[in-house]
Amino acid sequence: MERLVGRYIFDPEITEGKMIFLSGPRQVGKTTFALNWLSSMGAEGTYFNWDDPAVISEYNRNPLYFRNIIFSKFQGEPVPIVFDEIHKHKSWKNILKGIYDTAKDKIRLLVTGSARLGVYRKSGDSLVGRYFSYQIFPLSLAEATGDFSSVLNEESSFSKGETLIRLAAEAQRGKAQDHFDRLYSFGGFPEPFLKGSPRFHRRWQEEYKTLLTKEDVRDLSRIADLKGLEHLIEILPSKVGAPLSINSIKEDLGYHHGTITTWIEILSRLYLIFTIRPWYRNILRSIKKEKKLFFFDWSFLEEKGRRFENIIAVALLRMATRFSEMGLGLFELMYIRDKEKREVDFVLIKDNRPLALFEAKERDEAISPSGKFFAKRLGVPFYQISLHHGRAEAFPENCFKIPAVNFLMLTG
Repeated sequence: MERLVGRYIFDPEITEGKMIFLSGPRQVGKTTFALNWLSSMGAEGTYFNWDDPAVISEYNRNPLYFRNIIFSKFQGEPVPIVFDEIHKHKSWKNILKGIYDTAKDKIRLLVTGSARLGVYRKSGDSLVGRYFSYQIFPLSLAEATGDFSSVLNEESSFSKGETLIRLAAEAQRGKAQDHFDRLYSFGGFPEPFLKGSPRFHRRWQEEYKTLLTKEDVRDLSRIADLKGLEHLIEILPSKVGAPLSINSIKEDLGYHHGTITTWIEILSRLYLIFTIRPWYRNILRSIKKEKKLFFFDWSFLEEKGRRFENIIAVALLRMATRFSEMGLGLFELMYIRDKEKREVDFVLIKDNRPLALFEAKERDEAISPSGKFFAKRLGVPFYQISLHHGRAEAFPENCFKIPAVNFLMLTG
């Protein structure tokens, strides 16, 4: 299964002479991606998983172990190498720095990790200027279908509603609807998606949460009250899609405000959840602080409206991240809400300027009044993404409706 990140992560215009850091959720397909890359390069024996005691043993036996491999395989072309989970080694930055500084012209080094590698790059970072970081997300609809023909590779179409509507109308549906139904039911993690079994999916989810709370949290933090963290994970699906109130969660769980905030930050670092900020520039009486929370695995959510909004959130975040990683600008996904309770689910920001507004509607409803209001206020198009609307349509006041399947084939 081809992943979209593979179409730009090795772009020589950007990454030549750099190490590539690829992070993402557990079991999202990083190892498979890395092994497929090595195979496509005709490389063998250069995948090293630092969770494997044999790899650590060889390095401890001879700190020049990897350098010797590089020089033995170097025949004029850079040697592809993958280091998986190396950031769990206490001296990982020095190891990478030593290899890079002595052999950077002889290697193409891909470093992968399940926790956010950024967590380990704070203070005294000896790797500055030596790498670019990328992220891999749960499967998109384009990846699930294997059809990338409709995927947008730049952002300009979003500022031109009529253009985006035309592209959406041309996006292939056919088999995409069946793949969307499976993604909606089983989430975007490759194993449960490919299995398509409700019983396997339930078992996989329970094991996944256990791995996060009992292994990854332990490696990343000193949290002792894992039961409290597990309880938090159980109630967070009910908070998806609304401004996040830490005080409300504090009352539900009986823990301090600071504790809840810390736990949410850790779950974000581990790619269980992500948060988006409110956009408030040019918006009178806007909400400025409360974030909204979403899951990377939307199948955790039972309520249909929240699940659908979460799918759109992941799709837009994936696209915004891709545009930033391709060097097209600094993109961020945010939302808008004011004190009159007018709200739009998402706003795509480029270089601190709104580009387009998006609303996820599980039902086919009339154009949102809030969408109309903020579209006029900000001077950008408003797109209402509907699960059940049959066709892409333009409406007055720079507003548009797009069927979800068509829209997801565009976002990639």
